[in-house]
Amino acid sequence: MVEKRQYVRMSTVFPVEVDLTAGEEQNGGADAANEPLQAFTRNVSAAGMCVELKIFGKLRAEVPFLPNRLVRLTINPTFTEEAIRADARIVWVRREDAPEWSHYTFGVAYTRIDGRAKDRLIGYARRLVWLPRAAAAGAILLLLLLAGISVHNQSLVDENRNLVVQLVEAAQTKSDVAASLLDLQRRKDRLEKQLLSAQTRTKRLETSIAELTTENIQQKKAYESDLEQVRRQEQALAVRIEEVEQGEKELVSSYEALIKNAETTDTAALDQMIDWVRSHQNQRTGLVTSYEGDEGLEDWAFSYDQSLACQVFLLSGETDRASAVLRFFSEKAKTAKGGFHNAYDASDGRPLETTVQTGPNLWLAIAAARHAELTGDRSFVPLAARIGDWALKLQDAEGGLRGGPGIKWYSTEHNLDAYACFELLHRLTGEERYATARQASLEWLKKYAYSNKERRMNRGKGDATIATDTFSWAIAALGPAVLAQNGFDPDGIVEFAEQNCEVKVQYKLPTGKTVTVRGFDFAKAEHVGRGAIISTEWTAQMIVTYRILSDHYRTAGDEAKAKTYADKAEFYLNELKKLMITSPSRTGQGRGCLPYASMDNADTGHGWRTPTGRRTGSVAGTAYGIFAWKGYNPFGTVRPEPRTTVEEV
Repeated sequence: MVEKRQYVRMSTVFPVEVDLTAGEEQNGGADAANEPLQAFTRNVSAAGMCVELKIFGKLRAEVPFLPNRLVRLTINPTFTEEAIRADARIVWVRREDAPEWSHYTFGVAYTRIDGRAKDRLIGYARRLVWLPRAAAAGAILLLLLLAGISVHNQSLVDENRNLVVQLVEAAQTKSDVAASLLDLQRRKDRLEKQLLSAQTRTKRLETSIAELTTENIQQKKAYESDLEQVRRQEQALAVRIEEVEQGEKELVSSYEALIKNAETTDTAALDQMIDWVRSHQNQRTGLVTSYEGDEGLEDWAFSYDQSLACQVFLLSGETDRASAVLRFFSEKAKTAKGGFHNAYDASDGRPLETTVQTGPNLWLAIAAARHAELTGDRSFVPLAARIGDWALKLQDAEGGLRGGPGIKWYSTEHNLDAYACFELLHRLTGEERYATARQASLEWLKKYAYSNKERRMNRGKGDATIATDTFSWAIAALGPAVLAQNGFDPDGIVEFAEQNCEVKVQYKLPTGKTVTVRGFDFAKAEHVGRGAIISTEWTAQMIVTYRILSDHYRTAGDEAKAKTYADKAEFYLNELKKLMITSPSRTGQGRGCLPYASMDNADTGHGWRTPTGRRTGSVAGTAYGIFAWKGYNPFGTVRPEPRTTVEEV
């Protein structure tokens, strides 16, 4: 008897015809059924199989299923169109009766079967058994893997978020210490003024006493009494100043310790910001999604933002990523009126904002030129020149560029971009036409963009609206030396920005805590009428400007001014860190980034609103934050000036 445990249980059955006429002489022949009976396999083995037969209605004759009876099998497996034929002997039989049917199950052992057909049959049966098990095991392994990845990702997200919290808390602590230092400095200034006043009075009394004659003894005694009182006041003030200086010394020591302790966190946070920009680059188009968190701007890639992202990649040494951005515009991007659109879809590259404006195009040229300068690879110089030549056609007789083809207004911002673009193209190509265009842009800026009376920049030709980026970009694009040589006052421009655009806001941190943050608005807040908001991008632009001015005055030998601007850069960079948020998306994995502004869906005062969503990450804000952190000027036009020595003076 064949043991049942040798059989392979099948989840799929095959039809089997059982011919009882085979071997009639051996079976007796008289009681055999005349037609093959229909059955189905239940399980198979290398030696035989178990088949199941259901017969509905009454049989014409009793089917003699007896052990050792010979039968012929025609097996019709689903994996082949050819039937498998075999002779077999019944080994065992089991019958169940019911009013309408008889149920037979019997096992047979092969007496003859093709070896290859048998191997295929048993192989298929085994696959039917093991494939579901393997699939189930694979599914379990996949679920375990996904669970592991999920746990790892969540751990990474938590780690990234904790880093942002640490950065923000450290920035707040530094801000508190800096505020205390500022208060002490103000107290010291007041005390020193009082001391100077007392010393002046002392000298005056001493002079008066010396001039009195011997007849004025009473007056002399009065002066001497006043003098003694003033000297006591001087001593008290000197003691208080000494106490303030001691407190100041301790706070400076604490502040320096905070800076040193925060170095590791700062470095990790900066890497996170770069990684956040990297994570939003589409691998197919090379474009970087501009915003994360505003559903209305999902997959929007603004051309200006692509220039900033490209330069972030250049700074981090990822030339392949930077090249991918530029390659889209060089080879794939659709144009209109000879220029690139303001925005494209990051996933498929189709234009989304079909307006063509001068500024975004010039920024793409600047990125292409910076790519050549920073990598030595001139592959995208033709792209920069193509955009530069397109802009040359827009330049009017006075040197100004309108906002774009068919646009009537002139923007100071765009013409600052033009100056920088033509300067870079002249450096790269040596072609004089770019130098001529650069000088024409400068003349236009002198005539229309700068107010000598107020020492400030206008937003455009005939437009005196305050736009913070025109102040910072004037210094970043032209440089302090060029500005001063052409009648601009760099210090005055910055002072005007500070007096009119510097704001203080209450900002709710990711932890739920509300802190005070200082930075720069898009415009003069009271002119817009929506309350103060901080633009992270434009605050970062001011930080870059402070660093440029600090380097300028250090080179000129004015260490006091150099330190003042360096301190301002450090102060506002620390304030900027307080605005850091954690990425809300699965792609961002909780990495740190900067929102576009401290308030969502707010009027900037310049014709557009801030994105919706209080935690909306911004490529422009984050990229410029990276530039501020690293002290990088994306215009690339301000070169180190030769240091003035004492002998030269």
